[in-house]
Amino acid sequence: MATRILVPVDGSPHCDKAIELAADMTKQRSSVLHLLHVVAVSKIPRGVEEYIKSEGLKEKPETAYLQFAGNQILVAAQEEARRHGLGYLEKALLKGDPAQQIIQYASDHDIDIIIMGRRGLGAEKGPMLGSVASKTAQGCDRTCLLVKKGLLEGKKILVVDDEPDVLETLEELLYMCQVVKASTFQEAKEQIETQHFDLAVLDIMGVDGFNLLKLSTEKNIKAIILTGHSLSPESTIRSYKEGAAFYVPKDEIARIATFMNDVLEAEERGKDSWWRWIERLGSYYNDHFGPEWGNKG
Repeated sequence: MATRILVPVDGSPHCDKAIELAADMTKQRSSVLHLLHVVAVSKIPRGVEEYIKSEGLKEKPETAYLQFAGNQILVAAQEEARRHGLGYLEKALLKGDPAQQIIQYASDHDIDIIIMGRRGLGAEKGPMLGSVASKTAQGCDRTCLLVKKGLLEGKKILVVDDEPDVLETLEELLYMCQVVKASTFQEAKEQIETQHFDLAVLDIMGVDGFNLLKLSTEKNIKAIILTGHSLSPESTIRSYKEGAAFYVPKDEIARIATFMNDVLEAEERGKDSWWRWIERLGSYYNDHFGPEWGNKG
């Protein structure tokens, strides 16, 4: 029997992540995906009410919102689902208390799983769940999966390397970020001194990477060393001692987003940025430098 999956949407980035997960599950299980947008009547945007008055429309504000803004959110969610390979799906617009309407819809349509973002557009900052997600999860008798946006989404990243193809590769791999590229020490130095970056990815050879690491550390920019020619246990340990947030061999460049996410997650959890380094790269170093490589620093 097909699984029925419900994704409540409000146009936030967290909802895109929920749609992505739901799309994967739908394709794997031949499931039916339902998209639901609920208009909280008490939170009709002021601009909509002003628009209704200026246009002389007879509809109540919530009705107009359902027809216009609400429908736009659903269409955008449908396009996101199509981007992940889904064609047919069910979609609905409702008004009222979002959590109550989600729970009622799940019951009326015999939904098996509800997938929703941990925090939506109106949620408070911080570790607490958004109120709608929290109320839905606590009040519903269906399975609820709560997802959150990837930590790298929208981050501003400086990538420095003297090889153009490496810069292009990093830009492609970090498509979810705002990437600024530099190919020389001077270029990178100017960027570090004049802009704020969430993270930096630095080569060593050709761009004076250790001096860039020092500059980055002084500016409180978490810097990840990505190197090929300078790869060695000694260089790894030196990078750690001089404040690098992580150290990555260039032939592991395909996993750069994973390593950067580890650094951001460590910051979020109050852990050392190298907390997963052995788990990620310990076997690589054992294979390339022998099990005693850690004694070479």
